[in-house]
Amino acid sequence: MRSGELASLAGVTVRTLRHYHAIGLLAEPPRSENGYRSYGPEDLLRVLRIRQLASLGFSLDKIGPMLDELDAERAGEGILSGDTPSASVDGLLDELDRTLARQIEHLERQRATVARLRQGELTADYPERAANALGALRAFEERSGVPGMLDAALLQDDWLAMGIAAHLYSDAELAEIERVFRAIPERGLADEYRRLGALYDALPHDASAGEREVAIEAGMAFLERLSDCFDPANWLKPDTDCDRLLEQAAASGFNEAQLAVSDELFWRFTRRLAERAGGR
Repeated sequence: MRSGELASLAGVTVRTLRHYHAIGLLAEPPRSENGYRSYGPEDLLRVLRIRQLASLGFSLDKIGPMLDELDAERAGEGILSGDTPSASVDGLLDELDRTLARQIEHLERQRATVARLRQGELTADYPERAANALGALRAFEERSGVPGMLDAALLQDDWLAMGIAAHLYSDAELAEIERVFRAIPERGLADEYRRLGALYDALPHDASAGEREVAIEAGMAFLERLSDCFDPANWLKPDTDCDRLLEQAAASGFNEAQLAVSDELFWRFTRRLAERAGGR
């Protein structure tokens, strides 16, 4: 048989046969005088057995050892011998069973996610782990009637930044976002949040040092009332590329004074969290 005939009988492609040869799963057959590979019935059976093991879930790198073990068990006894697997074969079957169990667990999680998507609890293009943080932001806006990002209106650029954060932030960072935006309305701080936002928005680019200090102190007072919601580890770690990108996005609409106040507020509050973390 030539490659095309064997492939047709075995239900595979010629390219698949070439791959089996390349990885050593199928031995190279002799070639005819015109240079074509010449396969025999034993090659066809080998490919059929490979297909069967693959259909059970064995990866190609496991199929070779599995066939070797089965062949060793059956040496001289025929292809249907070996009703009780040897320890080696049984070990391979145990490994496959564990792999399939993990796949089933993954599929069950995916089905549960699909169910939540149907119920509107999640959105398909954002990771499930970010659902609580995004839900807290939306609930905060609906309940408070104010923007859901500190020191900025929730405009297109802010949603862009939050969308990136939803994908790239760690679980701890997302949990912190959720805690903060659930705590603001629960602690009756929505009005103070609104006043703080108005204060920052009203800062002119040439705001005096005194005006800037008033805004910084107001921001510190507000954050202090939420300090237990913040995890110092999220603030004290070195900035990542993602952090720098999101900082640039958040600052894109700020004037000179607003940028300076925001940077100083971040620095002072980070230092305060560091002092508390060091005093534990």
